[in-house]
Amino acid sequence: MRNSILIVVILLTGMNLRAQNGGVEVKIVDVVAEWGGTVNIGVFEKNGFPKIGESFINVNVPVRDIEATHRFENIPPGTYAIAVFQDINGDDELNRDIYRRPTEPYAFSNNVFGRFGPPEFALASFNVEVGIDSKLEIRLKD
Repeated sequence: MRNSILIVVILLTGMNLRAQNGGVEVKIVDVVAEWGGTVNIGVFEKNGFPKIGESFINVNVPVRDIEATHRFENIPPGTYAIAVFQDINGDDELNRDIYRRPTEPYAFSNNVFGRFGPPEFALASFNVEVGIDSKLEIRLKD
């Protein structure tokens, strides 16, 4: 009986911890399916945005269609921004031309772009709240 109570307490504690976080479903549209590769989705906190390798969470979703979707689970409450690019050649980098303009499709949360570079974190940011699931649609720009 004592072990049963302990197991119930452990399970309820684990459920409570998970309920204190949120989920974010990201739908990337305007993927160029015929170019292939992967869609790299990085979730960033303010520090490090939008530098590759400095994201809070990062996933690569294989390109199969003109859309790519990924659901991030158990994100702690806070303010985040997303940077996305279609990695056509598989080098884990957003490739650029000699003028430093991206040569692979890219985008940011809230579908904002900077004038000469990435947007400010505040413009691309969104909030994750306790127990609330968010849905974002991000449109790639090529």
